[in-house]
Amino acid sequence: MASAHARSIALLTAAALGGCIFGTRRAATPAADRSPRWTQIAAPADGGVALAPRGRCPTSALPIPGGTFAMGSPAGQGSEDEHPQHPVTLRAYCLDRTEVTVDAYTACVRAGACTRPAALPPAGDQPASGIDWQQAQAYCRFVGGRLPTEAEWEFAARGTDGRRWPWGSEEPSACSTLDWTHGPESCGGVGPSAVGTHPAGASPFGVEDMAGNVWEWTADWYARAYAPGAQVDPTGPAEGSARVTRGGGFNNDQPERLGATYREGQHPAFHDYDLGVRCAFEPAS
Repeated sequence: MASAHARSIALLTAAALGGCIFGTRRAATPAADRSPRWTQIAAPADGGVALAPRGRCPTSALPIPGGTFAMGSPAGQGSEDEHPQHPVTLRAYCLDRTEVTVDAYTACVRAGACTRPAALPPAGDQPASGIDWQQAQAYCRFVGGRLPTEAEWEFAARGTDGRRWPWGSEEPSACSTLDWTHGPESCGGVGPSAVGTHPAGASPFGVEDMAGNVWEWTADWYARAYAPGAQVDPTGPAEGSARVTRGGGFNNDQPERLGATYREGQHPAFHDYDLGVRCAFEPAS
């Protein structure tokens, strides 16, 4: 009996070591790939842009295909610094679907890669604001991205059909497409709205909150006029004293300041309660 018992133990031990029983080894199952695989996004009924297959973007971002568009405003329209209008060709890239949230930015602070702005709430899905250019750049690097160039921002906001606002050419008149000051106070009350709460105002590529809510930093130095002529993947002036901000904020009540071509320059150390960020990424092959 004792001998049979010993043989059983020996067999069980051999089986365990061989991976037959107790922890049977199976072929490793690859971890789920959470990066969305973009295949096609149908063009909106108002003449938006259909996206061809463009690799993969982070879960926070949408694919923006390469293409050519007329950057800036045509003669007789827009502010002086929106001229001259000129053709720009861009390669494919990815851009955050919404502005970076308080929760997302706070994760960067907790990781020690970002510094906390004085006015940043402890938590929430409102856009992070009160951050300067260096803080915006540090956050985008933390998540594996970068600040979008001014040309990338404008193309993602308006596509190729020359629209003045992300949703089209109809001037905003209510709160359905964006958070701005319409009437006695902004659409979201005191402060910006939670990101992604105005889907009717999305751009041709599905990017949201590109008008209103909070202004957004871009990578480029500001100049009072564009360089003339056709450009490919422009990055703006080589130097300057201010960085370009885009998109307008919840406290703006002038529709033209919320347009896709409107631009301002702010000192890189400037920060305000209506100034935030979204990031760009290189698509994975």
